Amino acid sequence: MMDTIGLSILKGLLSFLMHPLTYITLLGAFILGLSRVKRDRRDFHTRVHDVLDDLVFAIVPGFIMGAIFMIVNLFLGITLPLSITVALSIAGFFLLITGQIRFLSPAFVFILPVLLVEFYTPIDLGIERLNSIQNGIDSVSMITPALLVGFLVLIEGILISRNAGKQTSPRLVESKRGKLVGAHEVQKLWLLPLFLFIPAGNVEALSWWPLLQFGDQAYSFFILPFPIGFRKLIHHALPLPEMKNNGRQVALLGGIGVLIGFVSYFLTIEWLALLTLILMAVGRAAILLLHRGKNKAAYFNERNEGLVILGILPESPADQMNLRVGEVISKVNGVSLGRGMDLYTALQQNAAFCKMEVLDFNGEVRFEQKALYNNTHHELGLLFVKDHRFSEVVEAQ
Repeated sequence: MMDTIGLSILKGLLSFLMHPLTYITLLGAFILGLSRVKRDRRDFHTRVHDVLDDLVFAIVPGFIMGAIFMIVNLFLGITLPLSITVALSIAGFFLLITGQIRFLSPAFVFILPVLLVEFYTPIDLGIERLNSIQNGIDSVSMITPALLVGFLVLIEGILISRNAGKQTSPRLVESKRGKLVGAHEVQKLWLLPLFLFIPAGNVEALSWWPLLQFGDQAYSFFILPFPIGFRKLIHHALPLPEMKNNGRQVALLGGIGVLIGFVSYFLTIEWLALLTLILMAVGRAAILLLHRGKNKAAYFNERNEGLVILGILPESPADQMNLRVGEVISKVNGVSLGRGMDLYTALQQNAAFCKMEVLDFNGEVRFEQKALYNNTHHELGLLFVKDHRFSEVVEAQ
């Protein structure tokens, strides 16, 4: 029995590694990284984060959450027919190739499988393998997808709140008044290995696939690559608190979905499960609209007094000075900053030392200082919004 379980888990891992969506998702994360670096060089004449960072963020958090869900599902035993996993893959694929990663939420990806369950009738496609993929699609209970969507939206919320705000990308955008302002963009793709059970009828044509017997029904492990995407442009607030707030709201929505899903499961109420699926989609759309922030004042803009830190280059001298994105540098070497006085000019007052007066998020003043060597005053690694059509990096070259 243990040999069968081990072999089945191995085959499940192979199903993940052989699935094209695994590599399409990773390619999508790499392309997002390339486009971000290209935009960084256009706006700031330097790269802010490495391209490979997007791949790391796609793999590590997603695999951690996938492992946690696997443990949970070993107790729950959530089962989907192969037909539903194919529909999920198709929905994820089209959202990826069209670049609509803001809609790559489990709440939206499951719309296609739910529509198929409700309205699709299997037809003879003339090929036995294609006909077998349709097995079970007309007999799926809505309770299983409802419970699964609740868990996946909860996972999405955790990923957003704990990971999306850690590495945002500074940008320059034009306001409605034609003024250049700063913003932070979050574009994330996570690859979640979704551990599921597949009924034996879907894999019986594969004689080499090991099956597990539970009662009168045989099942097999299946690991589906499930992409979760997130995109948001933040110009009206600090990126990290905004992402945490956004993630908490999504996680709360997912938690509600899990609770209602369990109620529908224990009471066997199909209409309540369908209502849960609708609630997840509508609620997720409402959160998207709630966080658009189009009519709110820009946080990162040029001010008469002080310079707002739009970005900090990793491993730069500024990164070592305990400075944070969104804080305001009011003075450098005793020189007040603002319109008409840039940071570089103030640094020339003392080429060997930099002392900054910084206003934190509570408006309180603190001082940061650092010795400068070998012309490092040209390479502090701070990004600001300038009045002309590009920003100043002081100076990251």
